[in-house]
Amino acid sequence: MRKIITKIICCSVAAVSALGLTFASACANSYKSAKLTGDTSGEVSSYGGFAVKKGSYVYFINGRENNTADNTFGKPVKGSIMRISASDFSARNYSSAETVVPHIAYSGNYNSGLYIYEDKIYYATPSTEKNSDGEVQNTTLAFKSTNLDGTGTMKDYYVQYSNNSVEYRYVLGEDKVVYLVYVATSEDYYGTGASYTNIHSVNTQTGVNTLLAYNVDSVMFDSSDITNSRVYYTMKVTDYKTQNATANTKYNQVWTVTADETEPKDYSEYFKEIYGDDYKPEEDPKYVNCGTLVFDGIGKIENMTDSNTDFNGDGAEEAERPAYTYALSKYTNDTLIYTRTSTLVSTASLFAVKDSEVTADGWKPVEGTQSRPFILRDGSSASNYTYIFDGDGNIENVLIADSQGLIRTKLDSEGQIITKVDGKDCFYITKSGQPTLLFTQKHGDENYVYYSLTGGNGYSVNRVCFDGTADRYSANMLPVQSVVNKFTPVKILDLDCSSDWYKPEMIDGQILFPTQTENMTGYEYIMACDLRVRENGKPTDSVMSNAQIKELNEQYTSITEKIDEVDAETFENLPNALKYAFFADEDKYIFELCKANEEAGKDYNSYWSEESLKAYGEYMSAEGEVWGEFKDKIQVNGKDVTANKRDYYYALMGKMNEADEKAYTDNLKNTYLQAYPESDKTWFEGLSTGAKVGFIIGVVAGGLLVIASATVVTLVVIRKRKEKLPEYTKKRIKVDTTDDRNIDVYADENAEKNEENE
Repeated sequence: MRKIITKIICCSVAAVSALGLTFASACANSYKSAKLTGDTSGEVSSYGGFAVKKGSYVYFINGRENNTADNTFGKPVKGSIMRISASDFSARNYSSAETVVPHIAYSGNYNSGLYIYEDKIYYATPSTEKNSDGEVQNTTLAFKSTNLDGTGTMKDYYVQYSNNSVEYRYVLGEDKVVYLVYVATSEDYYGTGASYTNIHSVNTQTGVNTLLAYNVDSVMFDSSDITNSRVYYTMKVTDYKTQNATANTKYNQVWTVTADETEPKDYSEYFKEIYGDDYKPEEDPKYVNCGTLVFDGIGKIENMTDSNTDFNGDGAEEAERPAYTYALSKYTNDTLIYTRTSTLVSTASLFAVKDSEVTADGWKPVEGTQSRPFILRDGSSASNYTYIFDGDGNIENVLIADSQGLIRTKLDSEGQIITKVDGKDCFYITKSGQPTLLFTQKHGDENYVYYSLTGGNGYSVNRVCFDGTADRYSANMLPVQSVVNKFTPVKILDLDCSSDWYKPEMIDGQILFPTQTENMTGYEYIMACDLRVRENGKPTDSVMSNAQIKELNEQYTSITEKIDEVDAETFENLPNALKYAFFADEDKYIFELCKANEEAGKDYNSYWSEESLKAYGEYMSAEGEVWGEFKDKIQVNGKDVTANKRDYYYALMGKMNEADEKAYTDNLKNTYLQAYPESDKTWFEGLSTGAKVGFIIGVVAGGLLVIASATVVTLVVIRKRKEKLPEYTKKRIKVDTTDDRNIDVYADENAEKNEENE
């Protein structure tokens, strides 16, 4: 019976939160929308970011939109969830994307985004509900789903949470049910006045919200498998038997739980022993935990084991050691990386433990932590580490980002990470400044790391293969490299990615990134950079080598160099026009300008010479002595694009909304081209400001006199005719103006006519 009561508390406690946390059934009504055609089956190859591929489609967030924008269903274009067929994506028909969810996909936490399970896509979106003052609650996140064919978008939500930066994951439980796991912060239950951090799990089939753990400290999700339902977290331990009990600050515990857990540990006897009949779990449960104890830091030296609680692990009273405090560093590849300090030694040593170990029968949370060897004596800088695992799930290499570059190291024979740069086992693979790791990617049998260096508006994109031996990299760090190979770090074009949104992703050989490139800094839509090797004009499954990327870079930068070399005196105003052509890839507007100048009575040759127009045409078609070397073409959005245009290298994927599209094109025209000629001024436009004001006042005054005169005449006529006008005394129909759509206001009049006809 006590277990049942505790379970009810665990599953329903969140429903009474006073911080704006509300819940709704997943079976609620959905918005009406047209069904998209196409096969939505197939395997999912990526999760959790702004783009997910499933079967024949790539689903993506169409740019970064603010949570304050209009999120009325059907209105959003920017920030909406779109899809593009894999065939169109491969053929670079990026504009063929279609909207799946016309809501803004948004989260202030960029570690989690879109998820696809079976036939649904799951996401977070700003709430469209209003408070009593009519204000839209767009700082609150609503968690929803939509069918992959665009139907079934929920009007309600699985859960709605008042902090739009909440940590969350949509995960698949062992029962094959999709759960929403989120970390609620600053929750005040039952009016206790306390502020807690709690882990929740929502069953998207039943809508049941389970409180997995109550009053936790830090929480760690899996960084490599975003769909992993396992979570690790730390908790303090309170001895409620002591008067004015407070949490022990000399040690803590590590716990783990999966999203589908529903059975909390039963501590009712412990609390009844302390509080007797005054203990009312439905008013203040004090302690709820559905997890499994992994590490218990209780120590004997500090005399803690003399008062161990029911929350401590077996054998706590026999712990012949100091107390330990744990901090979670990273959870990846089914391995928890964590640090441990003691009351005797303050150094935070780094450790690793596998899921399979801590979940095995016979695991000892107290004894297990004491005998475990560290992998690094001082793990205070481990937040900069990326762990590379071998086929058996063991750490094989570690990538370390430091102020000089990227270091690759490994574990020694004793299982400890080598951190001293020795030029053999621990060495630099890049040495060009502090890198930020974006992602790792396997191309064929080779492993690459993609990273950013400072400069530009956001993340740059660089890459190097990290499989080589130390000597291969030292040769490639010379100021001038005669040969570029996979061990030579290369920068990919001038890709500039938003650094305060989702990091770039790679799908099928194409890098997708939220753009901050030149002229696109204010928009942050998604662009695609195709790095696939082409044969006979068609893309293959192979990705360019570093040497090929270097050649592409040189070709790209030579465009700017050749534009800067144009003789501006001979080819008047041409350099800026060529920059416009590079971005816009169109010549229609140039000739519109010429025609408009002629119609305005101006000589267009004063701005565009015949030579300039001819040179512009050669640029557009990639012909002639200067631009002929860029005649290579690829198809982008069904159009041939030559190698002297931006879209040849990277192009917008999805659709701009009307306001952004107009602003973008207007900005290009205003930045690089002459102003559109104004028509001759009318006589009114030629007046001074004072004369215009005087004229307007005169017109208004005259108008008022005319109106006044007409009113006087009308009143006189009415007074004269008043006795002759018939008085309408028939009782008028009473109309309810709140809803008059079904009322025939002519019913009485028609009835009279019918009586007369009879």
